[in-house]
Amino acid sequence: MYRISKIFDVSGWSDFLMELEGDTGHVIVLDFCDVSRVDRKPAELLVRRLPKHVLLLNCPTGIKNMADSAGLREQVLEPVTPQNPCLPDRNRRDDSVPGGMV
Repeated sequence: MYRISKIFDVSGWSDFLMELEGDTGHVIVLDFCDVSRVDRKPAELLVRRLPKHVLLLNCPTGIKNMADSAGLREQVLEPVTPQNPCLPDRNRRDDSVPGGMV
């Protein structure tokens, strides 16, 4: 999991996304837990270039809405509770659990 903890400009964000595209050996989670603001242009770039093996956690509402509009809702993880927004939601009915156990 990558926790977004630095400021990216559009070109830096684009380079970071290209690196993620090449790393297809496993699922990658981008955690936006500590992000307070994302400008529209980088958010659009993220959603437009989001690789299938990259999931988003604790996204700002704007990114969630863009992902929904782009048909990428399955790549957006929800926090378990409002008290602990930095954990993925394992209680969603549409989540699959490895091994067939719930």
